[in-house]
Amino acid sequence: MPNDFSTDDLNQNRSGETLDSMADDPEDEPTQRYTLDIPRSLHRWLKQQAIIEEERSMKDITIEALQDYRRKHD
Repeated sequence: MPNDFSTDDLNQNRSGETLDSMADDPEDEPTQRYTLDIPRSLHRWLKQQAIIEEERSMKDITIEALQDYRRKHD
């Protein structure tokens, strides 16, 4: 079944903002909720790493990891 999405649809978020118009600094742009299922062992490791080892949030570590991934693939 073919999808009905155009390139413009995939390049735009729910608020109508396009990828090109989004700020490079995540602090300056609105957030978007993203929910995913990860293995329990990875979740436990991330939680321990964040709270005990680094004293920062799981969210911060996840965003940093995604930003590193993005830099490698841009």
